[in-house]
Amino acid sequence: MKKQQIKQLALSIVETGEISDTVSQWINKNLSKRELKLFISYLSAFLKEKSVIVKYAGNPSQITKEKIQKMFPDKKLVYVRADEEVGAGIKFEFGDYILDYTVTNMIVKIMKDLRESL
Repeated sequence: MKKQQIKQLALSIVETGEISDTVSQWINKNLSKRELKLFISYLSAFLKEKSVIVKYAGNPSQITKEKIQKMFPDKKLVYVRADEEVGAGIKFEFGDYILDYTVTNMIVKIMKDLRESL
């Protein structure tokens, strides 16, 4: 397969949000190892572009989830409960960006500002 065809296949899978068993079997049978690596890299890039990973501690309310959806209207939200990493607050990962609204991050920023001012 050509690169453009592999790219289009990955994009169509991301846009539909699912992959059938038939397509999965076809990919395994027909793509070479090199083509499969390329397919996975395209798939990963498209997924990263089209989705937002929301890491949180505890359980966000429905109102909170609606507000988050309004912040990222064209993105698929993937909620991940990460009590150990987040502690308290919420963290968004989308594309190459990270918005960190965790208590831990706020304390680190405050401590850094205090050290710089002393």
